[in-house]
Amino acid sequence: MTPEIRHDADRRRYSLVIDGVEAYLTYERPRPGVRHITHTIVPDAVGGRGIGKKLVTRIMDDIRAKGETVSSSCWFATGLIDKTPDWSQLRA
Repeated sequence: MTPEIRHDADRRRYSLVIDGVEAYLTYERPRPGVRHITHTIVPDAVGGRGIGKKLVTRIMDDIRAKGETVSSSCWFATGLIDKTPDWSQLRA
């Protein structure tokens, strides 16, 4: 069973706990309709399992569903957005 990614809108954070270890993605709201991804953190204990990509995919799915745009200062998220044509179209 795949653990569920949780979105805490108040903390502006997506998180996933695997084997008792939390991986997470944080974002800011610089203005209405825009999410700015700040960090994607995957501890070494759960690294190499595609968790970072799952977190970025989840926020990008939410951004698309809400008709929002995205910017990023997180190198990991920026790289994935740049490589994914459907996502790069959502840039703020």
